[in-house]
Amino acid sequence: MSETPELFSRALMARALAYLFTGGAAIGLLTLALPHGDAFDEEPLYALAALAVAIGLVVLRVGERMPSWAMHVALATGSLILVAANYFVDSTGVYLIVFTWTGLYAFYFYRPPVALAHLAVIGVGYAVVLVLQEPPSPVVRWVLAIGTPGVAGMMISTLLDRVRREASQTARQERDLRQSEARTRAIVESAPQPFLGVAEDGTVLIWNPAAERVFGWPAQEALGRPIRELIVPAEDHDDHDRRRATEFGRGDGEPATRRELDLVRRGGERFPAEVVYARVRAGERPMLACFIADLSLEAEHARRAQQLTDEQAAREEAEQMAGIVHGLQMLLDVALAHHRLDEMLEALLPRVCEVVGADGAAILLAEEDGSLLLRASMFRDAEADPLRIRPGEGIAGRVAVEKRPMLFQDPDPSQVVDPALHGLESILGVPLMAGDEVTGVLKVGVAGPRRLSEDDLLLLGLAADRVALAIDHLRVYEREHRIAETLQRSLLPDRLPNLPGLEVAARYLPAASESEVGGDWYDVIAMPGGRVGLVMGDVAGKGLAAASMVGRLRSAMRAYALEGHPPADVVARLNDLVWSEAEESHMTTLAYVVFDPADGSVAWVNAGHLPPLAVTADGIARFLQGASAVPLGVMAHPTYEAAETALPLGGTVLLYTDGLVERPGELLDIGLDRLAAAVRGRRESPDALCEHVLGQLVSDDGASDDVALLALCSPPLTDTIRLELGSDPGELAAMRALLRRWLRTADGDEIEVAEVLTAIGEAAANAIEHGGAAAGGRPPFSIDGRLSDGEVEVVVRDAGAWRDRRRSEGGRGLVLMRALMDSVDVEPGADGTTVTMRRRIGGASPTPVGR
Repeated sequence: MSETPELFSRALMARALAYLFTGGAAIGLLTLALPHGDAFDEEPLYALAALAVAIGLVVLRVGERMPSWAMHVALATGSLILVAANYFVDSTGVYLIVFTWTGLYAFYFYRPPVALAHLAVIGVGYAVVLVLQEPPSPVVRWVLAIGTPGVAGMMISTLLDRVRREASQTARQERDLRQSEARTRAIVESAPQPFLGVAEDGTVLIWNPAAERVFGWPAQEALGRPIRELIVPAEDHDDHDRRRATEFGRGDGEPATRRELDLVRRGGERFPAEVVYARVRAGERPMLACFIADLSLEAEHARRAQQLTDEQAAREEAEQMAGIVHGLQMLLDVALAHHRLDEMLEALLPRVCEVVGADGAAILLAEEDGSLLLRASMFRDAEADPLRIRPGEGIAGRVAVEKRPMLFQDPDPSQVVDPALHGLESILGVPLMAGDEVTGVLKVGVAGPRRLSEDDLLLLGLAADRVALAIDHLRVYEREHRIAETLQRSLLPDRLPNLPGLEVAARYLPAASESEVGGDWYDVIAMPGGRVGLVMGDVAGKGLAAASMVGRLRSAMRAYALEGHPPADVVARLNDLVWSEAEESHMTTLAYVVFDPADGSVAWVNAGHLPPLAVTADGIARFLQGASAVPLGVMAHPTYEAAETALPLGGTVLLYTDGLVERPGELLDIGLDRLAAAVRGRRESPDALCEHVLGQLVSDDGASDDVALLALCSPPLTDTIRLELGSDPGELAAMRALLRRWLRTADGDEIEVAEVLTAIGEAAANAIEHGGAAAGGRPPFSIDGRLSDGEVEVVVRDAGAWRDRRRSEGGRGLVLMRALMDSVDVEPGADGTTVTMRRRIGGASPTPVGR
């Protein structure tokens, strides 16, 4: 009844019942006033009519306040009054039809089971009357008395159910429309760029806060004024009017147009801008929606973003080179067991020099055209062009042509082509043979006064035999696995994203007995608004086809997730992708989990995968059941639904593939129980938890199938918090979500929390702008927060230097922070800038300090 109050309200119920009593009494009195048979016992009938009128008046007066049980009693009393009236008219059946009134009332206002109960009251009462009166055809009378209101009531109940459903649907649609309008208004108001709505006559209908900031006109002054007087240079007014007329002349649904124009701020400053026009309907009238981007700001932001990107790429490249150098040093004792040819060659050279006591060494490998290419050298310039030697050229060319070891004492410098051997006075050259074919040349040399001998030649020949065999095997291995290795790199992320306030870790172990690329994969997706998507999938099969499908799924998954689709829609779209590739599709199981740090909610969709495991801060483990459907690629249009739960602070979500829990000949439930037991009671970081799980569930000999493991933890919040953030402005959303959750642990209201977050956001944005470029390999800035006795203290540290902007530059960050916080202190230094902000929350009076 709450869905359609105008049809089933308590007031209408009370009035109808009152009318039922008074109307019935009036009909009874009218029948007594008109000529009637002698069988009427008039005095009891008058008394019953008076009782009905009295009850009707009481219900009419207090019916809206009567509890439900009282309404049922009143209706049952009315039915019993009718039963008594039928008794006092003997067997005439005069009032038999009136039973229909109470029956229809019950079916109108109550569900069928309750209405049938009231009908049973009538049936039992009238049956007693028939027994006492013993009229002719008592069964027929009883059937008519009960059947008539029953059949009519069921029809009414069926119709009313339809009315209820349609009214409920209408109410939901109206509610959704109101919510959609509210969301639209919120998006417009919170948009970071100006949004304007312009009427056909050129007056401003919509002017969002971003437009106020960019153009300097408050909304109350801009609304209703011609837009050309506000932002269009005077000399462009005529062109503006023509453009506006052209845009309004476009038809509904046509794509938006984009123009680059010069606009003007309130103070007269001109700036380049990009304007996107879209003709939309605002009620009965069209409206021109204008999205404006300040190109002067975007150009500066793009320059800074490119600078940060270049610095990050340089750091990554330097780190990669350092890792390669370190790896080569560790290969001194295991050079011949390595699986990459270039790394094996580079690691082999110091070993060879140690064996023969040489001062320099080089390895040249034969190419298809018969030339020798320098592949490894002790002193080769890494940036120099590759050195190629023709057959018969220099020492290496002669050794390759003659296919025998050769010793050169005091060689002609013109014959020493390899720079690694320049200045050496004794050089040995040994061919690397694979059967009868020369695959390369190994050369070593020493400076005087020492000389290499025939013994050194023999020793080097023995080493060359082993080197040649290793090179041949590695070349075959690399040729067979080059494509697989390339695809393998695309299966898994090379590194996990930085998630402020969250901890994430992952592990991948290939099967011990498999050399092909598997179909297990995972991903961590940092989404707008601070949400994090966790993906764990398993493509059926192995090899290049499965790896190719994993690459497509991972790319599509990131695209759908970053577009903002709900989890169920993301999985449904992936299924469409898999299903559309009928000839190449692979059945794929997938678990998709979305964690929102703002409220600690976890939503998940399970497409035939093993259930995610949630571990609370107390070490209680439970599997996230529900939201399960068929794997991807099984059906054309299956239904995927998301389930949701809360992840309390300190909780961890664990995703995994079947290789972790499945064992040949063992029930899956046993493996799941083993996993739950391994994490139960653990209070560790995701990285340590992954190591612990693998140590407990994977044997030293490795797993029989690929194992992928992914863990995300939302650490517990205390009175203090510390965040280290990168230079990506997209991380600010995650920062705000976490800090909002932290600030809610204090007693401040939502307005106070929002104001503190705004101040922190300004400081963080300035830290990215001024500190990112100077941060080197360190995080561009950090945030330290502390809650103490109703006071919030937040310290933002970066590696740059702030400066007070001039008014013309538009910087209002410090002004805004000082307006929102009790105190703001900016301490620049040689190593960076520290901003300390304090504010009392929870209703305490602020104490301005250092404003």
